[in-house]
Amino acid sequence: MGSAGTGGTGSAGTGGVGGAGTGGMGGMPAFDPPFILGADISSVQEAIDNGATYTDTDGNEKGILELLKNHGFNYIRLRTFVDPGTSYGYAFGTGGSCAKSETYCDKDHTIEFGKQIKEAGMGFLLDFHYSDTWADPGKQIIPEAWRDAQSIDEMAGLLKAYTKDVVAALVTAGARPDMVQIGNEITPGMLIHVPAADTDCWGNNSVVNPKGLTGRATNQNWDNLAALLKAGIAGVKEVDDTIKIMLHVENTEDVNGVTWWVNSAKTRGVAFDVLGLSCYTAFQGQPAVWQNTFNTLAETFPDLSFAIAEYNPERTKANQIMRDLPDGRGLGTFFWEPTQSGSWGSSLFTQQGGTYRANSDDFAEFDAIKASFGLE
Repeated sequence: MGSAGTGGTGSAGTGGVGGAGTGGMGGMPAFDPPFILGADISSVQEAIDNGATYTDTDGNEKGILELLKNHGFNYIRLRTFVDPGTSYGYAFGTGGSCAKSETYCDKDHTIEFGKQIKEAGMGFLLDFHYSDTWADPGKQIIPEAWRDAQSIDEMAGLLKAYTKDVVAALVTAGARPDMVQIGNEITPGMLIHVPAADTDCWGNNSVVNPKGLTGRATNQNWDNLAALLKAGIAGVKEVDDTIKIMLHVENTEDVNGVTWWVNSAKTRGVAFDVLGLSCYTAFQGQPAVWQNTFNTLAETFPDLSFAIAEYNPERTKANQIMRDLPDGRGLGTFFWEPTQSGSWGSSLFTQQGGTYRANSDDFAEFDAIKASFGLE
């Protein structure tokens, strides 16, 4: 998903057992719940810096992590951008919707929030956008610092070094990610576009790199995309080879298209653990379509596990689809931005000024999922 809002520092909330959920170089076991009931709350840090507070269904103020954990959530997804303060970056400019007081979603902010997640005893999925701003099917803008690359090997080297640097910094800080997503909604590929004169901080109105050097997912160019994906994966594995790797595409309504994409990656030696798909009724059709896609993919690719990397409505059905995949290969789900609403779906909170109150009916649904799935 692209363009939902905010992200940053501040007290995102505590609660939970603390100290669990790190691993690899940190010397503690990876967080591996029986089922992932996750949420992407990347916007929350910036909201807190701007005065947001969160209350439970009874109106009691809680940290957002504690609040979510009390209702069964056990895993958090965070997006990160390469240099959001650069020209056309997520935090570029001083006016309009682009105005940011800090370079939210950069490495430092991600480390700070990642530490809070691990201190809360929750799992951590790190989502690399490999851009200075939002990356999604409509735009995959090459980071400004990488645009002078003269070959795909040079670009892959930059991507690998950046990935390794961020993951190593997280591990050193005690915020080891349990899973890393190499690119965001990369059905069309990654590192494709550059800004034009009218490109904004959301990445709108970008153009395909005129140099022709891209990671587009076409039959003619898939070798380049595979080189980039392998570079990102290597950057993770050279820090900690136990971290799970997710690749994320969004065309869940097109089972043949997803199958072609995965085959294109696997036949070129791209080794990954989890295929994540986006599941929004506004964009990918109804749950019956998602279920057919996941069932088909599970049969076609018996070595892969699966996750719903983003969703909003159809909460019970989305989680049940994952739960029903054979041999526990449906790892779970990540609810997209529960404090936000937009074309993708609705918030789990009611906002009054800077206060976000948890909606009783919405969280009752997750309480039921928690109980049904044994996520105590």
